[in-house]
Amino acid sequence: MRKFLILSALSMLLPTMKAQSFMFYSGTQPLEDNAEFTVSDYEVYFEEDDYTVLTFDSGLQLKNVTASDLQTSVTQTILEGPLDDENGYLSFCFFDCVTGNFDRTKSGVMSANSFNQGFSVNFYAFEGKYNRIKVRYEVYLTNDIGKTDKKTVTVTYVYDDNSTLVSNTPVFKPEFTVFQDGNQLQISYTYDSNTCQLEIYNLLGHRVAQHILPSGQGTFLLPETFVKGIYVCVLRNDKQVITTKKFSIK
Repeated sequence: MRKFLILSALSMLLPTMKAQSFMFYSGTQPLEDNAEFTVSDYEVYFEEDDYTVLTFDSGLQLKNVTASDLQTSVTQTILEGPLDDENGYLSFCFFDCVTGNFDRTKSGVMSANSFNQGFSVNFYAFEGKYNRIKVRYEVYLTNDIGKTDKKTVTVTYVYDDNSTLVSNTPVFKPEFTVFQDGNQLQISYTYDSNTCQLEIYNLLGHRVAQHILPSGQGTFLLPETFVKGIYVCVLRNDKQVITTKKFSIK
């Protein structure tokens, strides 16, 4: 009977003793599981004639702490905050990037014992348009249905009167114009990257077009046709969103 009780106790302890595969970092500092923190300071991301976009960078990094390549999933879950993106919107990158205030799950293979350079999460707000959003990020093995091996961190992004500008470095102003040609779109652009990705989203957050734009200046006629409605056009390089613009098809 005593042996049975010992074995039972050990079986209950084994899951908690299991080595973890992932670790979230804030800069170079590892974070405990279920860590929570708030981001309220910002940098000016880019400026247009009639508005300025601010970025609230979480500073989160993600590391595979094992000696094996791992098929990895990362989930973004909004706990509190707006579901619209009128005053601010999330950016969620894991191998590629998506924007918008929606729950997301993205997957890819993380190399052994390395930080994933394709992972970044932050919040963009429009200057003077105060907003707050609380987001939970979870990382786990893709095939681990019960998420027995996962790490969780929660970030609250706050833009209010107490938010502070942390950098005033001059920001390159990308030129980006959308022209309607019937039911097709033509993009005129200038940016400071060698290559750039163009993405079009509808207001439900669904990506309806994606293309690579060559060089840092030119025009591009999208082959897709678009129904009437409001869309969001996003330009991004291999690290971050360069600029966004909302437009309508009439």
